[in-house]
Amino acid sequence: MLKKLKKLGISFLTSLMVVTGIGQGFINADQTLPQLDLEAKSAIAVDAKTGQIIYAKDDKQTYPVASMSKLLTAYILLQAIHKGEITWETRVTPTATEVDISNNTELTNVPLQEGHSYTIRQLYQAMLVGSANAATMLIGNAISGTQTKFIDKMRETAKSLGITDAKIYSANGLTAKYLGDEIYPNTDENAENEFSVRDMAIISQKLIKEYPEILETTKLTKIDFNDNGEITTVNNTNELLQDDSNLEVDGLKTGTSDAAGYCFASTTNKDGHRIITVIAGAKDNDARFDQTKNLLNYIYNNYDYLAISTNQALRQDVKVKYGKQSSISTIVGNDLSLWVPKNTREKVLQIKLTPKSSTIEAPIKQGETVGDYQITIAGNLGFIDGSTDLKTKALAANSVEGINILIKWWQMLSDAI
Repeated sequence: MLKKLKKLGISFLTSLMVVTGIGQGFINADQTLPQLDLEAKSAIAVDAKTGQIIYAKDDKQTYPVASMSKLLTAYILLQAIHKGEITWETRVTPTATEVDISNNTELTNVPLQEGHSYTIRQLYQAMLVGSANAATMLIGNAISGTQTKFIDKMRETAKSLGITDAKIYSANGLTAKYLGDEIYPNTDENAENEFSVRDMAIISQKLIKEYPEILETTKLTKIDFNDNGEITTVNNTNELLQDDSNLEVDGLKTGTSDAAGYCFASTTNKDGHRIITVIAGAKDNDARFDQTKNLLNYIYNNYDYLAISTNQALRQDVKVKYGKQSSISTIVGNDLSLWVPKNTREKVLQIKLTPKSSTIEAPIKQGETVGDYQITIAGNLGFIDGSTDLKTKALAANSVEGINILIKWWQMLSDAI
């Protein structure tokens, strides 16, 4: 399958590289995709590498997301570990409030005991596999000292990721009334964390890009939580890990509450290409997984993956002055990838080449930057960072020698007259 997709990319590029005007190739798009209206309040699907939005439904509206909030806590924890601020073997002891929360049968948890200490690794696994709420709070304490300080850190981190619309009151996504005396100051007891599905996709993408080791935990179907020899077996709340649909899901996190409904942030690496999906507000537990499968199958049935490799020629030329040739072919400066509707090989991309200056003079070395490519998909939903296209450097495909200095002076004089 992967070889087939690569072959598709090559033939696709061969058909679309038509130059019209100065450094610009344009092909109109009139493809109409089948409609997909997921049974959820909002949803999004993005490419994990580029952030390209492949599908979106009400993706900017914030909603309660319950335990999907734990992905932000995981991001902050992994960041702290990589900075050496905390280790996997750091031990932390729960407060009395956190012990009470851990034994509340209304909530997902591993039971914690007063006076016992637990490693960050134990708590991290319990948080991601079993959605353990008190364990998540304990992680916040280990990083920031108190829940209040950790919530402040979550808010700061969200803003640093470009998330400005979120409402954050807890490390774990619980309704504030469950947090006892560790509730964030001046918070209504019915308050819950709220994010848009786009926000959750941003967090998920950052996690996978910066800390891909998270998938080694989120793909676990169960763990044994060992508390001084007392074992609690914790099953993963992500039921697609054991699904027989061959979608190869290996993460990320569920979320459930009365206000949020049933939510799910998933990721799958199929044929070497990773996709992130987020569903918010499905009607029940089965629906969040069924709607995720519907979304993934929709993408695989209606889209192809187009890869443009580094050093691949896009057959667009840049004019050269004072060289032994009057123009130079260009190649892309880094790998690019796009999801494009099937059966649109000649109707999908706009490729614009902008030279780095109005006049590019020889000599030019092979691989030298001579301009910038801007690649846009007709009808594209954009990228989760807010951009609407892909950009890459345009490099010289070969070297161009300068002309004899006397001839150059003569041409310069002629240009000046």
